Amino acid sequence: MTVERSYSSYEAIRTYHDKGMMKWGAFATNDLTDAQNLFADEDKKDKVTTPLSPHQIINLISQSYINQVQLKLKYQSKQDIKELYGFISDLKDNQIRFKSSNKIFLIPIENIVNLSQI
Repeated sequence: MTVERSYSSYEAIRTYHDKGMMKWGAFATNDLTDAQNLFADEDKKDKVTTPLSPHQIINLISQSYINQVQLKLKYQSKQDIKELYGFISDLKDNQIRFKSSNKIFLIPIENIVNLSQI
């Protein structure tokens, strides 16, 4: 007998096989809790972002501007790397106008580290 756990976003829960098929529930076991905590900790860690080449950035900017695709954009601000979600509303003088849900940002293209489609 297998237990259906496809509802969970954690792979450890979906693929967990109860040793001995305990009747009182798989979620109370120590192995599952440890695996779930491990995956949660990994999700919280900042993943290393490899910067895209300028050619790739220009290509992705033009494609997303033409198609009005929602993006996740990472750019270098004065001290740190910031992350925004939204659309490119305008291209002008080596800058993009990036519209998020509550604000519009004017970002120089050379400050963009990474962007990806949502």
